[in-house]
Amino acid sequence: MTLYSVYEPPGEALDPEERAETLVFVKEGFSWPALLVPGLWLLYQRMWLELILFVALFAVLGWAFDPSDDQGQTLFGWLSVALIVLFAFEANDLRGAALERQGYKQTGTAIGAGRDAAELAFLQTWLPRQERGRERQPTHERPGNADIPVPKGSGEAEGVIGLFPAP
Repeated sequence: MTLYSVYEPPGEALDPEERAETLVFVKEGFSWPALLVPGLWLLYQRMWLELILFVALFAVLGWAFDPSDDQGQTLFGWLSVALIVLFAFEANDLRGAALERQGYKQTGTAIGAGRDAAELAFLQTWLPRQERGRERQPTHERPGNADIPVPKGSGEAEGVIGLFPAP
């Protein structure tokens, strides 16, 4: 089972089905594509700031550890592998943060055997709630008390409020 965070874009569409089409599901946990091709993964996700920082970090590492020196080259290689593995563990969290920076808000979470199953499970509970919320739009009128029935006295403890008798 995989856990997904669900993000909704800014600006609300009136139709819940249209809103459902714009939801973004971000997998929680390790990202294999981010491990194997981190730069391409960042490009695909359109995370420009993170891509610039990622490239700048490797440029600084390349400058700090002289590639002409065998020991520096080995250290640069191990640090590169460690940073890419760390990035693969944090990539989806970075994607969620990038979405929030763009104005998306986290709507909920979904769980499923795969993305399709998680989307289906989430939308089966989310869409009916949106429909009910749409039907119950707030009105500016206060409801009256005309339809509330008057309580009938039981006779035995009419003068008692809780555990204390009425004054």
